[in-house]
Amino acid sequence: MNTDTILSPKKYSEKFKKSIVSMYLRGRNGKRLRDKYFIPKNTFYYWIEKYKKIHSQDGVIITKHDYKKLQWENVRMQKQLEAYRVTGCSPQSTDEDKLVAVDKYRSLYSIKYLCDVLNINRTKFYRYIAHEETKTERRTKRLICMIKDIAAKNPCYGSKRICHELKRQGYVTSYKTVSHLMQDNDIQAVIGQKPPRQNRNTLNDNILKWQKKYALSAPDIAWLSAITEIKLFGTKFYICSIEDIFSRYAISYTILPTNDSALVANTFMDAYTKRNPPYGLIFHSDNGANFTATAIRALLKSYGIRQSFSRIATPQDNGHMESFFATLKKEELYRKTYHSPEDFFQSVKEYIEYYNNSRLHSRLGYKTPKEVLDEYDEKHK
Repeated sequence: MNTDTILSPKKYSEKFKKSIVSMYLRGRNGKRLRDKYFIPKNTFYYWIEKYKKIHSQDGVIITKHDYKKLQWENVRMQKQLEAYRVTGCSPQSTDEDKLVAVDKYRSLYSIKYLCDVLNINRTKFYRYIAHEETKTERRTKRLICMIKDIAAKNPCYGSKRICHELKRQGYVTSYKTVSHLMQDNDIQAVIGQKPPRQNRNTLNDNILKWQKKYALSAPDIAWLSAITEIKLFGTKFYICSIEDIFSRYAISYTILPTNDSALVANTFMDAYTKRNPPYGLIFHSDNGANFTATAIRALLKSYGIRQSFSRIATPQDNGHMESFFATLKKEELYRKTYHSPEDFFQSVKEYIEYYNNSRLHSRLGYKTPKEVLDEYDEKHK
């Protein structure tokens, strides 16, 4: 090392101190070093004692300064582990949790000790205990409780539906606020796997396509129907459902272990009995053999029903029903484990009642299908 390049600093750096000690230990005269760099005698020999190399207990050669530093860090680590064990905190705990822990255990340990080992600024802690809950904080706490309550009752609701449910309860807030609070409090919508989407193909007697705007103007102008299957207990169960396109109200459904014309006929007759639709109703479905069967076509024709079909391999043409079954599976069927067929039947029944009467529908302006029907009936009395 070129000693001529070393200047005498007013505040000695660690590098400078170690350089002086290194030169002394290599044989340089101590008095000459002190005189050259204007180092007080006591300070000089303090550095020698501090930075000379020693053998640690593990046989590693380190400086006395480093050894004491390791001892101090070891003691601090033990204190931290003790504090974490007593308070229940961890290095990943939030500052809020740590502040609560310091406040709770300050009768057992000093505030300085707890703040030091939990890595919390003492000034921040004193501000915390002197802090009075603001109006905004009280509002946020109340909002979180309401969100948790809605999510518990409607586990498949996302931030938008929860936001609209809050509005119905008289509490107005934004989607973004609800979304952030759900993320911060680990509140998530519980849904199953989304069904795969199929490809498009050719057109086939799609009456609804040309009269959809008219069908959306009032109930019982067009009904939608489809069939889905679910395998339970080694058996395939087929669910046929009929929905009113105007209100998205699930009018009727049937569950059978066989996928035949009787499945559609039973569902239609039940729906017809409940709603008694006007002559000329459009009945839209896919091109499945159940709906194109001669017996079904004759049955519908006898009631003055006009059949409409989606294009082959194009579920988008009957997208509302596909969406209904996807929602049924994600929010109900794929979320539960059934112990008997009766348990499965009851679950479907309860969900459809919930879907019609309680579940907010985004395409209906976050109203329920029942509310849309009631509003229409009220306007046209």
